Formats: sequence, C-alpha cells, structure tokens
Amino acid sequence: MQIRTIQTINVFCYETQTSLRDIPQYVRVIAQRLYIDAIKNNLEITGPVYWIYKGADGQPDTKFELTIALPVFQNTATITNSEFKLKTLDTFRCVSRTHSGDWAKLGETYGSIFSEILVKEPALSGENREIYLNMDFANSEGNITEVQIGLV
Repeated sequence: MQIRTIQTINVFCYETQTSLRDIPQYVRVIAQRLYIDAIKNNLEITGPVYWIYKGADGQPDTKFELTIALPVFQNTATITNSEFKLKTLDTFRCVSRTHSGDWAKLGETYGSIFSEILVKEPALSGENREIYLNMDFANSEGNITEVQIGLV
C-alpha cells in the first residue's frame, strides 16, 4: 500500500451530479469535448484525463459529484463559449494503485485497496480519483488506470 500526497493540479473540467448507474453517458463523450475545447481556448494540456468522485459509495443509485478533468498549464487565458471551466484541484493525500486491463474489473482493484486501507488507515476523505494513463478502446486489456483513494 503506497500513501502519496498529490500536489495541486490546474485543470479544465466538467462537473455534474450523477450516479454509477448513469455514468456511462459520460464515457468517451466529455473527455473528447474537453480536448476539443482546451485546444480551441489555447490551453496547453499537461496530463491524462482524471475522473474524480466525491461521495460515491459503490451503490448504483447513490448520487455523487463527478468531475472529469484535463490537466492544463494555468495561463491567463480567458475561457469563452465553453461548457467547461478552469479549476485548481487541492492537494490530495491518497493510497494509489495501478489497475491494468478491463474497466469492468475496476471494482476488484477498489476492493483490494479498501481492504488494506481499513486495516491500516481508516480515515477516508470520500474522494476517489481515476487517472486514465492509457485508454485502449479496441483492446480493454491495454487499459492502464491509476486508482487513488483519498485519505484524511
């Protein structure tokens, strides 16, 4: 179990309230629009797509806050005609693990992390992040996702 502190990150992002049942409507859609708008607004993209979950409890119908974010260099650009906004993600203390393969098995990675955390570090923050290091839509076994579970 690796405990890390992630420094602040400037992002261009989309925020909504949703549930795990409704989340498929955002997959591949929002990230693509984020990339297009970032380029249109002359933002320098500095990292992979983040999905940030606040208040998700693993139940399909629980509403939670979802942020889909693209790290960018924070310049003095003014964002115009965009559904997205610039935001700075706070410093984030977390347990981190890499998930390789099909996203349908992400629950197994979360389960193994939670079983370790609850023994050693039970104070969870309620925020989790997924960083999509490689998204292979042709071969799900090629996906590489960093899972971060927030700690107090």
